Amino acid sequence: MAQKLSRNKRKIIGIRIKPREGLWIIYQLRLIGISQTDLARNLGITVVSVNQVINGIRHSTRIENAIYQALGYPSFEAMIAAARGKEAA
Repeated sequence: MAQKLSRNKRKIIGIRIKPREGLWIIYQLRLIGISQTDLARNLGITVVSVNQVINGIRHSTRIENAIYQALGYPSFEAMIAAARGKEAA
């Protein structure tokens, strides 16, 4: 069974992707013609790994970086702010 992360551990991990934001990320990737398979292939990893990060199941800075860069955002935080409807200033 998965252990709950302590408050400090969650803070170290950083921003968590919520399911609604994951759907937004998938939609944005599709708009520009990039699939989760494309991202996985470019990173040399499995599609499952990419999908788990997009859906907030696991955390990977490397995958998160690939996603926000593919979508043209300056940072992961800026991408999440856009997903939440709060464009970064």
